[in-house]
Amino acid sequence: MKSKENRLKIANQILTQAFKENKSANYVVKKSDEKHLSRLMNYALWQGENFGNVFLNDEQNTAAVVIEPQRKKTTLKSLYQDVKFVFNVCGLSKAHKALKKENITHKTFPKNIDYIQLWFLGVEKDQQGQGLGSQMIHKIKDFYKGKTQAILLETSTLKNIAFYQKNGFEVYHVNQNDFGFDFYFLIFRY
Repeated sequence: MKSKENRLKIANQILTQAFKENKSANYVVKKSDEKHLSRLMNYALWQGENFGNVFLNDEQNTAAVVIEPQRKKTTLKSLYQDVKFVFNVCGLSKAHKALKKENITHKTFPKNIDYIQLWFLGVEKDQQGQGLGSQMIHKIKDFYKGKTQAILLETSTLKNIAFYQKNGFEVYHVNQNDFGFDFYFLIFRY
């Protein structure tokens, strides 16, 4: 159990640092600070552990959270996590923004294919640009090959689009009206 807790703590640290400047992540947190961003990542990691996967490379400097929508279900534990999310991450004042973002995201995802969602991918700041993010994407692609038809993700970070395109993703939609920033939806098809 200690090993799992340590793995999740390391993943949280990586993702919190990687998403400090992220418009989309900061859109839903009640205060754009490390504490609230870390709580967002704890929520995401719980979701990944229960309804998908959490990936951490052997060097422990790259982490990802994947959601498998077909595994998502409402339980007392998931409702408890959602309530904690509202009070500890976004606050009542931004709960409507989080719900709006979630609703638009799921309406924009294709309905006619089986997919997984690459929700978060982060590399330690001092390790970025060395191919670690691409290695993680290849690990995720290999893991899900034959298990799903596509990997979906969304990003608000313009520089990430070229990175994802280099890794086989293509932009299939851009939301320019709902968030105060452009929100890109990408897909990788097997």
